Amino acid sequence: MNVFTAALLLTALNVPILGSKSKNKLNADEFLKNEKKKLESKKVTCQLRKITRKNINNLRLQAKNDVLGISACTIAFLEDNRQDGFFWSYLGSLYLESESPNEANTCFKIASKITGKISASITEWHFIGPFVIGKMEVDGDPLEAYGGIYNVSKQRLVKSSKFYSELFPDGGVVWTTIKVSPKGMTNVAPKLNWNDLVSSLGSLGITEWQGWLVGEFTVNEKDQNIIFQCLGVHTIYIDGIPINGDVYHREKFWFSLRLAQGLHQVYIKLRTKVSANLKCSLSLATSVFSILETPFLPDLVDGKLFSQFVSIPVVNFHNSKWIRVNRVSVSMGRNFKSELVSKNDVVTVAPGQTFLLRVKIFQELKQPSSNCDPVDIELKISTSEGPFLTDLTLRCRRRHESFLFTFLDHDGSIQHAAGIQPIDKCLSGACPVLLTLHGTTVPPQNQADSYKHMVDGKFVFGMENTWVLAPTRHGAHNWEGPGALTAMAALNTLAEITSQELWQDVKADPEKLIFAGHSMGGHGAWHLATHFPDKALALISLAGWIKKEEYGDSNLFFRHDVATSHVDPSVKAVLEACIVENEVDKHVVNLKKVPVLARIGADDRTVHPFYVRRMYRLLKEVGVGVNYTELAGKEHWWWDTRETNDGGVVNDKQLRDFTLHHSHKSQKSCDMIDGSCDTLVTDSYSEESNTPQVLTVTCYNPAFMGSVFGLKILQQITPFRKSEIKIQISNGISLLTTNVARFTIKPNRRVDWHKKSLKISSKFFPTNITSDNQMIRTLKYEMLYFPASGEWRVCTENLYANGERGPNNLGPARRIAESEFLIVIGTNGEISTTYYIQRLAVYLANLFLLTSDAVAPIVMDKDLESQEYENKNLIIIGGSQNNMLTEKFLKMIPVDMDDDQIVLRNCRFANEKTGLFALVPHGPENLALLLSAHSIEGLYDVISLATPTIPPMTRSPFSNLLPDYVITGPEFRLKGPGGYLCAGFWGNKWEYRPELSSCVC
Repeated sequence: MNVFTAALLLTALNVPILGSKSKNKLNADEFLKNEKKKLESKKVTCQLRKITRKNINNLRLQAKNDVLGISACTIAFLEDNRQDGFFWSYLGSLYLESESPNEANTCFKIASKITGKISASITEWHFIGPFVIGKMEVDGDPLEAYGGIYNVSKQRLVKSSKFYSELFPDGGVVWTTIKVSPKGMTNVAPKLNWNDLVSSLGSLGITEWQGWLVGEFTVNEKDQNIIFQCLGVHTIYIDGIPINGDVYHREKFWFSLRLAQGLHQVYIKLRTKVSANLKCSLSLATSVFSILETPFLPDLVDGKLFSQFVSIPVVNFHNSKWIRVNRVSVSMGRNFKSELVSKNDVVTVAPGQTFLLRVKIFQELKQPSSNCDPVDIELKISTSEGPFLTDLTLRCRRRHESFLFTFLDHDGSIQHAAGIQPIDKCLSGACPVLLTLHGTTVPPQNQADSYKHMVDGKFVFGMENTWVLAPTRHGAHNWEGPGALTAMAALNTLAEITSQELWQDVKADPEKLIFAGHSMGGHGAWHLATHFPDKALALISLAGWIKKEEYGDSNLFFRHDVATSHVDPSVKAVLEACIVENEVDKHVVNLKKVPVLARIGADDRTVHPFYVRRMYRLLKEVGVGVNYTELAGKEHWWWDTRETNDGGVVNDKQLRDFTLHHSHKSQKSCDMIDGSCDTLVTDSYSEESNTPQVLTVTCYNPAFMGSVFGLKILQQITPFRKSEIKIQISNGISLLTTNVARFTIKPNRRVDWHKKSLKISSKFFPTNITSDNQMIRTLKYEMLYFPASGEWRVCTENLYANGERGPNNLGPARRIAESEFLIVIGTNGEISTTYYIQRLAVYLANLFLLTSDAVAPIVMDKDLESQEYENKNLIIIGGSQNNMLTEKFLKMIPVDMDDDQIVLRNCRFANEKTGLFALVPHGPENLALLLSAHSIEGLYDVISLATPTIPPMTRSPFSNLLPDYVITGPEFRLKGPGGYLCAGFWGNKWEYRPELSSCVC
């Protein structure tokens, strides 16, 4: 049994002290004297030449089974150091190991008087590193070649202990000791010539490194519920159990773990840039249930609640109880009431879990109040542990001020956005929306309030005839994946609220968008516009980069990684296919007929003009109408472009005119405003309707793709490869497809499908459909390709009817969290295994919350009812021997898990550390993610695929470079992706496809 497993079992079973409490009331001197005599009678003495703290520590780390010999040395040390609580606790641990409970109790009592029930803090760390690491979430660990950190840490006090890193001149690194400052801060700053490395290798990415910190603390009383807070790191390991850190230094999050008496090891895998600053604290839990500060709230607008959702973080600090939340009610707050969003479900919080409680509040006012005062509300949360109270204060904002509203997001979480009502009423029934995306760390209200300019000494906020909408979501999503979906959910919510609320007389049109953004938001504007171009009136990208993997040193793709020495090119191809949909330069053809304004400061070195220049070139090459400007003397952000307070980087006259022009044009009302057309930017983007045209639709993954020129690709012949539809328009419309198996046709404003004949390949289709002898001016086809004949036909069958994959159940793995999901844990098998699976689930759920404010309920398999999960995605943790759902879902993919191997088609992978990570179908349109293995070590490897990176790139679990399936092997921890035994994508019917896999089966 290795150190990892032994520590795990001790923690999981919470091994008690044998026998009753000690009746020995001897003082410390007498106790040490008597115990020394006992050992001498057995001819056991300390063999150390010099009894020092360091030598004792080294002895206990190195010795294997010599409990009596170590006890003799510890007693000898304590004779001269009676106030050393750490070694009293350690001696107690030795007596527990030798099954001497009375003596153990005496030691722990003495230790408790000196240091308390637990150590006050960790006062020093032992550090090994730095080692190179890649910029992506998963990489190898060079220490695994020597048995891993649990084995290597035994050598931390041995001077000759040396390991190897290419960052150092002589290629070697040794253990060092780092003292914690009086304020609890730990600074880890390896003494390296970083400038030489950066200049010689031509890469800032080399300044990112990995290493390990090892520390210890003691617990002096049985069954203590300890809470931990580690600021600046994403994960800590207590005796092999992963506990969440707080990488963003938010200081409100603590995480609990039940621990037995004795010494406990803390391991932290550092991942940082140049140097690391962290602060770790531990304490006894003083409460069972805690309510944290609500991160954001909806505003009142002119006294009326604009939206209803509130997200309340709650924590279960209990070591074993699941806490049930039964009800949320308003205990104080006139004209308000509340309820749980999941009022028909049981809301339970697992031991150690921090959970976002979703609450809906209602305002019982028939008419908005003329007052605009803040409103205080007190909520009572009724739980299985009793009632708890929390206070909310809702701001009130006036119309034409920015305001915050909340909404139920695509994954069931509650998110928020800022909005500003149009300055003037719209010229048609609903106003277009300027969907503006913020840069890194910019709050949504700050982004919305950037849309201001000064007129006659006063600031005017917002846009004429256009809503300003500034969504947000915590985390490094880069407006891709979950961030992009959040932006679209905010848009749909704004449209829904403004259309349904009678008091709201300014509507928002979700089909008429001006995509805009700055910096990271500039990338987001490119991304959303290239994927939803049929909604786009125009596009404004300001200082936007193209792809994260080529933006500075942010996320270099296999540059310095440990894995580069081991990874097969086929694995790289699979991983790159996971992210190609986010590369905006590969989708520029979709922007044909979308007016583009791209701009950047000429002196910008946060996002170099190179990136915008490249997009300018690409757009011009494919014939997109684009206005590109580099503003001399401007850097990344500014408030004054040509005049003081003229709108600056996002809202100066050029940008306001561009937005106003395309807003008016969309409403076909330019001629209705006296003289206004003369002041607008000339429309250089129109084309003669009778000019022959060639348009192209490009798609790499239909799961995140709107319609382009009225065409929407639903299924590819070879998934996760480039698909194209060429549209040739002259007297008729002709379509030529590449790697397209199914698509839909629906008219939109960019292409007039009604006036043309339609030919797909060599076959003609009618463009007008008759019903009851009446001509319908709507064309809507779903086309299906038949490879045998090379023919397209109109499809009348539902895409998902025969278990096929389409946009709703395609991969890659991150799709599991792009709908509402549950984490399901098993309850069968050994107690220690069940406990560990529960701890892994809690770690994973907390990780979702910390990195993206996601709601991740944990449910035991025996408590799961079909109606609870049939329309939700599932993350299933555990093998078939301990999770009742695993075997059921394994049958849906070409994978078998025998007693000692994983079989994928004809490939057999036999090793107890082999793990399975696989998307599987769940009903016709939902997904499940299996996380399974034959051993605890293998299961942890699979869970570690959720590992986040450092800020500002700490992404949500499984959201980057993870395909439909991965099989991890015994060398995974050493080689990272180079240790994948197989990785790939399933076919359209969940079958194995060799061309989509890194292994040949």
